[in-house]
Amino acid sequence: MSDAANNPLLGVEPTAHEQVWRELEARLAGDVDTSTGKVLGGVYKTDEETEALAADVYRRVLGANALWINLYPSIASMEKDIVGAVASLLGGDEQVVGNVTSGGTESIMLAVKTARDHARETKPKLGVPEIVLPITAHPAFHKAAHYLGMRVRMTPVDPEGFRADVDAMREAITDDTVLLVGSAPNFSHGTIDPIEAIAALAKERGLSCHVDACVGGLILPFQRRIGEDLPAFDFALPGVTTISADLHKYGYAPKNASVVLYRNRELRRHAFFVCSGTTEYAVINPTVQSSRTGGPVAAAWALIRALGLRGYEALARKMIGGTREAIAGINAIEGLRVLADPETSMFTIAADELNIFELADLMADRGWEMVPQFAVGGSPPNLHVAMSPGSVPKVPELIADLAACAAKLRADGPSFDEAKLTEAAQEVADQHPLQIMMKLAPMLGLTGGIPDRLGPLNTLMNLLSAEKRDALLTMYMNAS
Repeated sequence: MSDAANNPLLGVEPTAHEQVWRELEARLAGDVDTSTGKVLGGVYKTDEETEALAADVYRRVLGANALWINLYPSIASMEKDIVGAVASLLGGDEQVVGNVTSGGTESIMLAVKTARDHARETKPKLGVPEIVLPITAHPAFHKAAHYLGMRVRMTPVDPEGFRADVDAMREAITDDTVLLVGSAPNFSHGTIDPIEAIAALAKERGLSCHVDACVGGLILPFQRRIGEDLPAFDFALPGVTTISADLHKYGYAPKNASVVLYRNRELRRHAFFVCSGTTEYAVINPTVQSSRTGGPVAAAWALIRALGLRGYEALARKMIGGTREAIAGINAIEGLRVLADPETSMFTIAADELNIFELADLMADRGWEMVPQFAVGGSPPNLHVAMSPGSVPKVPELIADLAACAAKLRADGPSFDEAKLTEAAQEVADQHPLQIMMKLAPMLGLTGGIPDRLGPLNTLMNLLSAEKRDALLTMYMNAS
């Protein structure tokens, strides 16, 4: 039996608050500073004053439990306001309903569950329910299928724009298909799938159609409002049944906040979990969570109220201007190119002859944080960039640093023998993940733990199949 008295967090005696703060600050000192404008993924900042408002509101209702709507009707009313605002931006009419969730993954899981349960009612001979989606769809759909006992049928995308191939989706439909998925835009490349054609196909075949607008739901409508010509992707299309839109991305709200929208209450009915058959209180959950702080709801409500249409339009104008400046500058750098022609503020950088993962290491030396993505489905290895208002003023520096790092990498060459690594990876491709790592790690100087430079490790991962990568990553994280 473990000794709780010797647990370093518990201790025995109470700890002075000042000491708790000192220890916390020591931990936080190792985190990345997200205020620099150089973190190009996972950070969506507006301005200090607006962020302070959202943070203060969050703290004000931190103790409010949104489960107990009888105790905190304010949270329920703010959630209703948020859903109404987002629905109005995404072509919703008075029939559209929804809920605030903890993030895009939860929103997607609820939409997938709704499609599955709706099909179970309407397809009495349904086997294992299937989702048809392009390879660019977010991993959250695969997670939902994993949790909900469903099967995923992935389809290819066009090799230039990385948009869904609707003909391939049509061919993938079976008697067990319950849901078609499109992204507006996809997270990996920032391009919008042909949602109109996907929704029409879903309607033709009597299937649900989910639009993943977690990225675009709170920026694409404002791009339209400032004159951008964008393809249809929302409830204006009759075949669309559900939409996910994150408040904590380009809605700029604090984590964790997203919205899932349903075309009508009949569909949303399938999202609910209700249980009154135990000795406990009756549980009524429209989302995955039960108890949840009202902080994210109230903060999102306050931020939307503070920015208004004009505020969001100004941010969209700033974001798109900065994104296009960045793309033009990157495309002018020898050896680098932006993949596809993204419609909004996310894009990916590929290199024809340079090791893109080692480029990320060199950029990290200059303070830039970029997200590596492996070669999958015709997309080469690349670096993902999510622009934010804070990163727009840094675009000239970004372009200059990318050019300098690319030139250095071209002059110095890779830090390891890529040809030998590729040959060795092919030799052990069929072996157990542990054997693969034991064979290849020494070639990269990996001795355990997270290395200071991730380029060699990402290069190794890129050489393996997705199945082997997944197994290795599971093994590693489970051991930590």
